[in-house]
Amino acid sequence: MDLFERAFYKGFKLSNCADHIDLMKEKILNHKFVLQKKENDNFFFLDGLLYYFINDLKNYNLPKSCIKILAKTNNQLSQHNDFLKFNNFKEILKHQQMVLKKDNAKSSYFSFISQPRRDDAEEIYYFFKKYFDHCLFYFSKQTIEEKINNIFIYKEQQKIHGALIYTQTLSSCFLDFIAVDRNLKYKNVAFALLNHYFLVNQKKNFFKLFVEENNIKAIEFYKKSGFDFNNIILNFYRNF
Repeated sequence: MDLFERAFYKGFKLSNCADHIDLMKEKILNHKFVLQKKENDNFFFLDGLLYYFINDLKNYNLPKSCIKILAKTNNQLSQHNDFLKFNNFKEILKHQQMVLKKDNAKSSYFSFISQPRRDDAEEIYYFFKKYFDHCLFYFSKQTIEEKINNIFIYKEQQKIHGALIYTQTLSSCFLDFIAVDRNLKYKNVAFALLNHYFLVNQKKNFFKLFVEENNIKAIEFYKKSGFDFNNIILNFYRNF
């Protein structure tokens, strides 16, 4: 860790991780990050996804893995192209960020939406796994347990048929994942989950999410709820 911290403050040529050094140290100490060091102060971390801090653009003989890259412009995204090419990463999912200001968020209470218990974590994990590519849904069962207070669910016949996971920052809330089964008792479960999310986080200034560019149905749903696109891009890649 000391080697990485010294290299971190010196700076790297390229990285796909924007976490603060203190957060990274916490993850390493809690065994959430697995650190791999290569020659010339090139570092890789595994946390469901692969994160890199590199000075050399070359083939690192990396294991089968998925990565995500967050960028403000396509030009910024293109800075990673050589690394992606040398290490055989191919784009699999393209996302763009949508944002909603607090004042434009309409929230209502729905009695059939609830917060899960800790023993619901495993069911929540497998519920999302059936809807999202494993590269995209990179949360572990342990992560679900840790985020249990930031999850809302909908149940029928004591089984989860809808769920929403979010992350809080000082001024914003990020909708990480939302999924709802078809042919349910209530026809507005997705809308109810989103409204409950707004209601509980009324003190936040912004609500943010990423949506896949080709998911027209989801884009229309979020636009009806007041979200608009900005210029932030999030793409996923894998080397297998």
